[in-house]
Amino acid sequence: MQQTVSLQKWLLEVLEPYKQKHGLRKKQFYTRTSKIPIKDVYTPQDLGDSWNYEEKLGYPGSLPFTRGVYPTGYRGRIWTIRQYAGYGDPEETNNIFKSLLSWGQTGLSVAFDLPTQLGYDPDDPLAYGEVGRVGVSTPTLREMELIFQEIPLDKVSVSFTINATAPIILAMFIAAAEKRGVPISSLAGTVQNDNLKELTARNAFIFPPRPSLKTSVDVIEFCVKNMPKFVPINVCEAHYREAGASAATAAGLAFSNAIAYLESTLERGLGIDSVAPKIAFYTYSHVDLFEEVAKFRAMRRIWAKLLRKRFGARDPASMALKIGTAVGGSVYTVEEPLINIVRGTIGALAAVLGGVQSMNIACFDEAYAIPTPQSLKVSVRTQQIIAYESGAADVVDPLGGSYYMEWLTDEMERRITEVMDRIEQAGGAVEAIIGGLYHQMVSTEAYNFQKEVEKGETPIVAHNIFKEDGGDEQEIEYYRFRKETYEKAVDRLMKTKQNRDSARVKASLKALREAAESGENIMPYILDAVKVYATVGEICEVLRDVYGEYREPPPI
Repeated sequence: MQQTVSLQKWLLEVLEPYKQKHGLRKKQFYTRTSKIPIKDVYTPQDLGDSWNYEEKLGYPGSLPFTRGVYPTGYRGRIWTIRQYAGYGDPEETNNIFKSLLSWGQTGLSVAFDLPTQLGYDPDDPLAYGEVGRVGVSTPTLREMELIFQEIPLDKVSVSFTINATAPIILAMFIAAAEKRGVPISSLAGTVQNDNLKELTARNAFIFPPRPSLKTSVDVIEFCVKNMPKFVPINVCEAHYREAGASAATAAGLAFSNAIAYLESTLERGLGIDSVAPKIAFYTYSHVDLFEEVAKFRAMRRIWAKLLRKRFGARDPASMALKIGTAVGGSVYTVEEPLINIVRGTIGALAAVLGGVQSMNIACFDEAYAIPTPQSLKVSVRTQQIIAYESGAADVVDPLGGSYYMEWLTDEMERRITEVMDRIEQAGGAVEAIIGGLYHQMVSTEAYNFQKEVEKGETPIVAHNIFKEDGGDEQEIEYYRFRKETYEKAVDRLMKTKQNRDSARVKASLKALREAAESGENIMPYILDAVKVYATVGEICEVLRDVYGEYREPPPI
């Protein structure tokens, strides 16, 4: 019978001779974005003698929540399948939402066009060419009513990817529901509402940093007091990833933003255990499977420590981080778009193994345009196959206890915390944003990653390796913007203005201005304004006058 060997004996007498004879395909192995050096194999020695199971892992649904926020994981309930969708016409968006629900999707996620995101009406000259191009045009309550026509708002949770105009969109949703007899307390869903991230990654901002923080916190405060089933903010790691930051840096910046939101909300007299359970995170899951799983696990552990030690939370719900994730995005290629389905599947599997609460897989045609019904259906079915056929959802935290996974989770936690400490030393999120530190950190990592791609050091199949000569873009059907979408939006807006009570609109905007100038929470006043069909553009014009507009500083 062959005897076992010690680690040192195996390294010297087995591994090294084998490597010298056969070689390795790379000189050094790293995780894909955080560039964490990784070894050939991991053993208990990599965790160290002081590594404590209950301190580092615990059990699912219990502190420190490394293994997940629910005791039964997905054995009790599958994550929310929430594909991101929105077409130029509200009627078209309504139709695709009904299709998604008929395919088994369990939540809705609304994509808005850029004018709606940036506070311009369809008839504004600055909106020309963008109305309905990358999402649904929603200048008034009328469009919101059409988007959700015949959709049971008391039964379906809805996510709104909206930030600078988040108070307006949320107010429209509330008003549309109330007109149908659905009380505000019954509405479930989330609004992204992460304006600090907009200033530093996605760039769909309107107001300067401090007013941006204020409007986000207005929404948080309003929802804490009035909407028990609604999540008022998704603190975003996702957009830092898509802007080029590593997994560790993106998570660290997101946590720093979350600290700013929490501190600002607590200054209004709300208790931490009434606010923290309402905060969720929105992330991106890329193609390095183990790096992503480790990130999700580390994020939950960091949040639990942060809430308990820094903020004094006592309710376990405050310390249990809820994570939604998108998959794909910047890791997709225009070359051979169908293979993006595979990339999306890997990212989705990582998200499931990492224990997220909701998921959207970017569609394979994302490099070309917003998705078609066909590509949306593929993304829904991908999630369903993982959920119901792969077995990945049948055990809670199935990678827990892997020496490599636990070492990598610890290392990811250390690196994320280093980023948080750096922002803290700069005076916190708002000061670091104003001083340009966020931009510096993200742009440096984005530049370095792009250099690696162009040199072939970071492989991307069909893009810089296994690339076909003579044109490798496949012919696929993709969504094409139609000019009549713009014309229809302008015509509907004109009719809405003709049929509304202009005096009531004027009075509501005056009240909003006074509230903004006095520092009051603007949500109740925006709700009054949208109910009389004040437009996104009209409301934002008032707020621009009061808060000013942000101009991004030149790069450092």
